[in-house]
Amino acid sequence: MRTCHDCSQTESTGKEGQDMAAAARVVIVGSGIIGASTALACQDLGAEVTILDQGPLGGLASANSFGWINASFAETQAYFELRQEAVEAFRTLGQRLELQAHVIWPGTLWWEDAGQDFEAQFASLTLRGYAALRLDRDEIAAREPNLRECPDHALFTPMEGAAQAQSVAQTLLAHVGKRGGRLCAEQAVHALRPSAGGGYIVQTSTGDLPCDFVILATGAAAHRGLTGLGWTLPMANKRGMIVQTKPVQTRIHHILMTPDVHFRQNPDGSLVAGEIFSGDLDRSGDVPALAETVIARIRQKLRGQPDVQLAEVKLGERPVPLDGLPVVGAVPGAPRIFMAVMHSGVTLGPLVGQLLAEEILHGRSSPLLSSFRPARFV
Repeated sequence: MRTCHDCSQTESTGKEGQDMAAAARVVIVGSGIIGASTALACQDLGAEVTILDQGPLGGLASANSFGWINASFAETQAYFELRQEAVEAFRTLGQRLELQAHVIWPGTLWWEDAGQDFEAQFASLTLRGYAALRLDRDEIAAREPNLRECPDHALFTPMEGAAQAQSVAQTLLAHVGKRGGRLCAEQAVHALRPSAGGGYIVQTSTGDLPCDFVILATGAAAHRGLTGLGWTLPMANKRGMIVQTKPVQTRIHHILMTPDVHFRQNPDGSLVAGEIFSGDLDRSGDVPALAETVIARIRQKLRGQPDVQLAEVKLGERPVPLDGLPVVGAVPGAPRIFMAVMHSGVTLGPLVGQLLAEEILHGRSSPLLSSFRPARFV
């Protein structure tokens, strides 16, 4: 593994590295699950890869993610098709790199909505051909015997999973590093400028880094742009809170999406919960009180109301492009600079990394990405 301490290199002014994927120099800004997945995919195609992050390796958004891998919710058919393909891509990646310690596939029990909204969600999934079963109270109780009170009905989506996203990203980065990739933590990127050879110079806090292609996987920071880029992505980032507990003996067997809390269990027995009322967080600002409220909601859901103790609270910005949909592809006016920013980064990361690598290095544009190009914001 090459851990980068000084990213300065000699600028190349020839065509070396531009005609063959094996010689292409790719710089990826952002080391979360999207950046790490893209780095791995580019390296698979023979590129020389450097990953830069202004903070620790693994990414801020990935560190603060609930990690639900799913295609249950998609505003458009194109988005659903992308997400559905992404779930399978994640499974394939998990098998390849043996990610069992960081990824589980228990399926989801969903009863967040009731009445007509519940029926509409079931109808939508059925119409799209997504694997979903409607369970009654007894069927739910058989699957989750430690739930204190089961709802009248829930949707079971068996193909879904959950990832400890930062750990997945770090595992992918370690694999990239073992194969010669350069991993550069704590290195801010300040600007980009064209190079004489047709590529770009990435100006970092430790020096200039020449490359043939740049990929921006900067998450919530995408709206800040970079000097020399001449374009910024409009964002509608949202605050979020993730709560993790100490390990508990009580076992749950699915990802549970209830009306007042989303939670799941890690292999070590700890519970992870997503705060789903961002308005509560914005209004009160009382993070400890809201975290305890989330813990209380979990405790009340479980038989015997076990001693669920708070271990950690994570706060962060969810990277949400202005229209809520992924942004993947060449930056307008800069054909060698690419962007990959989305809220569903955990689900989409492995697939987007593969598709973007093939587009950049082999010139193959996937129709799955046609609705999600940055140019729609021009």
